[in-house]
Amino acid sequence: MKKGDNDSELIHLTVQKLTGEGSREELAKLEELLTKNETNKQLHDEIVKAWGGTEKVAGVTAEEAAAEWTRLRDAMRETPSEKSSFPLLKIAASVVLIMAVGLVFFFSTKENQTIILAQQIQTEMLADGSSVTLNADAELRYEPNFGEQSREVNLSGEAFFEVERDSERPFIIRTTSLEIKVLGTSFNVRAIEDEPSVEVVVVSGSVEISSETRTIQLGAGERGILNQKTGQLFKTVNDDVNFMSWKTKQFTFEDMALEQVIGILNNAFQLSIYLKNPEIRECPVTVSFENQSLESILEVLKITLDLAVQETSKGIEISGNGC
Repeated sequence: MKKGDNDSELIHLTVQKLTGEGSREELAKLEELLTKNETNKQLHDEIVKAWGGTEKVAGVTAEEAAAEWTRLRDAMRETPSEKSSFPLLKIAASVVLIMAVGLVFFFSTKENQTIILAQQIQTEMLADGSSVTLNADAELRYEPNFGEQSREVNLSGEAFFEVERDSERPFIIRTTSLEIKVLGTSFNVRAIEDEPSVEVVVVSGSVEISSETRTIQLGAGERGILNQKTGQLFKTVNDDVNFMSWKTKQFTFEDMALEQVIGILNNAFQLSIYLKNPEIRECPVTVSFENQSLESILEVLKITLDLAVQETSKGIEISGNGC
């Protein structure tokens, strides 16, 4: 079997598995292909990763998605450099499946709710005039009659809200473990399911946040934190100047450990940057960036700390001898 035919079959079988439409014979054939070589497994893993939230959107059939993946494979084969195939797949993967339904982000009205699942940073204007900027992979849900009698949304992920003031209809945001109530203000919410805490940082105005056991008020410049394991809810002064860097692309690092810097960059650019060796984790970084590309930022870090930066099948690898 030619490599192109093998890729096409692997793509088809992987999508069949993801949609639950695969027969026992197809699933067995997929397992056989995955055990043949590491390249097959890498392609399979990238498809699974890019598939991500598509199961939440109605109307994408296995045939449509498989056709888009095959088209991507053919486009990659035209690329002269064989080395660039998987990095290109990483960059294009999410976009390809979104193109299958013709959207820049997922938008569905499922179970009488409007659902927005952002695949990149996306700003939405709501019916009441409020705006929500969603970080990549964030999900916002609300009823079709939002703004008529009430203003309530459900959030999973990270988002920045700028809420129009309405004293008669408070704006309510619900996460899996927290409720946030405001009249008119701007604030950032980070509510990612597998992280240890849910955090709210207020930029202007004030908000009320409630857990199952406690309610607290937050003013401008304050941070509310809910420990998702213990249920403890408390507030503190916000001293993280980079809490909105994912939105603004402005970074200020003051004697910050390289490991922490990489975490902030990963969140802002939605990439997998990782440190190869532990000797460089604590290397201090003091520098500021404003609307610079990731390539420029990494180049500065590379020169400043004498690091090596290279792209691998896992992402962007950073290594060095320590500091």
